[in-house]
Formats: sequence, C-alpha cells, structure tokens
Amino acid sequence: MTTIAGARVFDGNDVLGVASVSVEDGVITAVRPGAQETGDVDGRGMTLLPGLIDAHVHLRGAGNLGQDLRHGVTTVLDMFSAPPQFTAVLRGRAATRTDEADLRSCGLMAGAVDGWPAVIVPPDPSGWHMPGLSAPEDAEQFVTERVREGSDYIKVFVENPADVDRPVLSPETVTAVCAAARAHGLLTVAHAPTCWAFRAAIEAGVDVLTHVPLDGPLDDAIDDDTDLTGLVVCPTLAMMRARADARSTDDLLADPRLLAGLDREVADALRAGDRGHVPVSDRPGTSYAHAADNVARLAEGGAAILAGTDANDVPGHAAAVLHGASMHLELELLVRAGLSPRAVLRSATSLPAGVFGLADRGRIAPGQRADLLLVAGDPLTDITATRDVRGVWRSGVRLSTTF
Repeated sequence: MTTIAGARVFDGNDVLGVASVSVEDGVITAVRPGAQETGDVDGRGMTLLPGLIDAHVHLRGAGNLGQDLRHGVTTVLDMFSAPPQFTAVLRGRAATRTDEADLRSCGLMAGAVDGWPAVIVPPDPSGWHMPGLSAPEDAEQFVTERVREGSDYIKVFVENPADVDRPVLSPETVTAVCAAARAHGLLTVAHAPTCWAFRAAIEAGVDVLTHVPLDGPLDDAIDDDTDLTGLVVCPTLAMMRARADARSTDDLLADPRLLAGLDREVADALRAGDRGHVPVSDRPGTSYAHAADNVARLAEGGAAILAGTDANDVPGHAAAVLHGASMHLELELLVRAGLSPRAVLRSATSLPAGVFGLADRGRIAPGQRADLLLVAGDPLTDITATRDVRGVWRSGVRLSTTF
C-alpha cells in the first residue's frame, strides 16, 4: 500500500482540504482528512488531483502516450487515427503498460467519399483504404464497422461545403450517423470548427462538439433562446490559437516546467523554430478572440466544457500542439476565457470521465482507479501550478521519471 500524506486534495469536483490518500493494487482505498498522518509520499505544500484527461488528441505513435503521462495526462481520447491496425496496437499497449497514458479512440472518422479525412490517408500496403460515406444509407455500415474494430465513440466531420474544396457530408448523412451510433449505444463527436458547422452539428443531434468557432461569435450559430445546458463542447483552444497565431508555442518555450516532460530532441526542435505545419487561418474575420469569447458564452449558458488540446505531434518532432505539455496551456487558456480554476480542473477530470462513461476514473474517492497527479502549489488559485509536476501515478504505479 502507498499513502500520499498531507497534500491538498482536489477530488475532481471540489477541494477536500488537506488529506491523505492511500492506494493499493491500483485502486484508491482510503481518503482521510487532516494533516496528521505520515505516509510514503510527503505531499505537504502540494495539491493532489485526479490524473488529467485530454478529451481531444490525435495519435501518431506510442511516444505520444509516454509524453502525455509525463505531464500528468493519464487518459487520452483519440479523435481520429488510422489505419485500424495502428489504433489496435496502441490500444493493446495502453491496456498493459503503466508508463504511457491510457487510451480511448473513435478509430476512423466519418467523412465524405473523396473528402476529408479520406484524401489525407494513403492506402495501406495491405490494400486497406479509408472509407467514405456518400449518402445517409451508408451510416449504419460505417458505424457497424467501427463497432467491430472496437471504437469507443464515433467521430464525424462537419463542415460547410462553401469553406472547403472537397466533398463534405450532407446534414442528412450527419444526422443518420448520429442515429446509427445511438442505436449501437455510442456517443457521437463532431469536428465543428465554424459557426455554420457548430449549428449543423447541434441540429443533427451530435453529442459532443469539438473546436469552437474562430470565424465569428456564436450568435451566428446559436439563438438567444437556445438551451445550452445539455450541450457538451471541447473547445480545443490550444489548437484554435495555433490556427490563429503561428507563434502560439512561445508560452511553452518560456516555461521550463512544461519543457521538463519533453524529450530533448522535441525541446530542441521547438527552440529551433520547427513547430510543425498547423495551417494559420487567413480567412477574413478569423480571430482567436472569437474562440475565447465563444467559450465564455457557452460556459455562462450552462454548457459543459471539456479540456482537450487537439494534440497532433509526431514522436521525436515538435509540432504546434504538443501532447502532454499543451494540456497545461489549454487549462490556462480556459481560465483566461473566463472559467474558474475549479471549473477548469473539473473539465479535465470528472467531467470528461462522466461524459465518456469512464466511471472508474476522474475522481479521488475509495474504489476509483488510482490515476493521480501531484503538483507543487495550488492550481485553484493559480492554474499554472499544474505544470509543476511532482508525481504521476497510473493505476497506482508511480511513473519513475524524475521531475
């Protein structure tokens, strides 16, 4: 048994005060209030949180999952990876290793024939190719195939045909995908980065919207009398800022706490200016200020906000949105957008666990999986304290990396 003693505990919903948390066989066995107990880990002056859940990543290799864990992200929700064999390998690794983040995935994303993302995924040497949907009648087969491959939820590409130069799914097809997913007991998640797409995804019945519009205020997508309390949105502000500002990783370079969990070659590539190839949007009217204001509007209206980065880096190389480190930038951006630190910490722990049915994690309570993050300071008063990682546990096993 391991006991983390004397830390301030945020249990995924509220601050419990100073307490001691005991772990045995990968599970939290006790949470005892008070500072009197000594333990195996001295948490005095620190804060113990549930392991963070990044609700939007893209996996390019197992190195991503290791980088996530070193930054206290113990679970990631992959929002498109291919081919299915690749995702299956990573899923198998994540189920057995304790030095990489755990993984859930949609696998392949629903998109139009000859549209995105099919056009960017080359055929596999085995003959496999990225499927596409041409009509609502294709929805059931697409969802059935994802269920067979083990997808945990369904991702669907929603875009205005006027904004892209490739075919896109019709609103009727998006609606059919949502209906087919519900019939199989799966959530749907929409790529919806514009006001047009945001409205279309809501009208189609999508469960979770990812991204938040850069192209204008949500007044263009949501009527004043729209009830937002049932809406779930993962804004991916780290990515939206990267789309609007090519220098968006400067904050990461300026903070040694974020660099500490990166491989040396990744940090060196960042310093050299190799930030990957996330396109900076030059669409008229595009502004990161729209995205931040839209998050504030959603939160004020009662929408559930999930923390997710849209991390996309290739192992060993830098990119505009890095696995792990960018999660801490995301938390700060959400606070800057007007959310309280408590709401932001919930958005990275108990809320995504609840939305995606991860009943065994996201909270610090007896019986919960012992995915834990120990940080110096108090992120309830300074959200950037999450960057000062002093200990990470996955399934009760402490990551051996020295911070």
